[in-house]
Amino acid sequence: MTKEAIEKLPEVMQSMTATLKHCSKDDASFDYMTESRLLAVNFDRFSKYYCQVVKIAQQPKTNDALYCTEDGKWYFVEFKNGSIKKDEIYRKIYDSLIMLIEAGMIPDYQFSRENISYILVYNKEKIMQEKQIKVNSAKNQIHRHIEQKQEKLFCLFELEKLQGYILDETNTYTKEQFEQLFVKKFEKLEGTDRK
Repeated sequence: MTKEAIEKLPEVMQSMTATLKHCSKDDASFDYMTESRLLAVNFDRFSKYYCQVVKIAQQPKTNDALYCTEDGKWYFVEFKNGSIKKDEIYRKIYDSLIMLIEAGMIPDYQFSRENISYILVYNKEKIMQEKQIKVNSAKNQIHRHIEQKQEKLFCLFELEKLQGYILDETNTYTKEQFEQLFVKKFEKLEGTDRK
């Protein structure tokens, strides 16, 4: 986020920024899903703040990061380095939006329908290992070739159902797609692109 985008955030969120790299850390394996130095709101920190404000002990499920632009577009980013459970993803989206509304950070769901997009970044290799998908090298090369030529990105876990209902857009990206389609785009816009 640019300095100007941070200044447009509610004051309490301005002190909760961290790099996307930091927000992407997998505590179980100590791996990072991105090396990006772009700043975002560390949404786990916001969740802790929310619990203090509404005085609840059970911390809601949350997305990992919230990236905001100067023109008012917000992007929830969830990093999944291992298994992905559809119901957990949906819960994180709903809990995150409920917290934003109840804490007065956004006015209502109409705001989220028009301004908040969702990105799930996943580790394709770990998903394949987990599901024990065994593909011989020739088939794997064909699969990679088709994937690279593919023009349309597919939204996994039926997240597209949330578009226009509670979110503006939904996307699922591999780590590589996230770097190409999100990180590089915003690094260029912010003038922080890595040469």
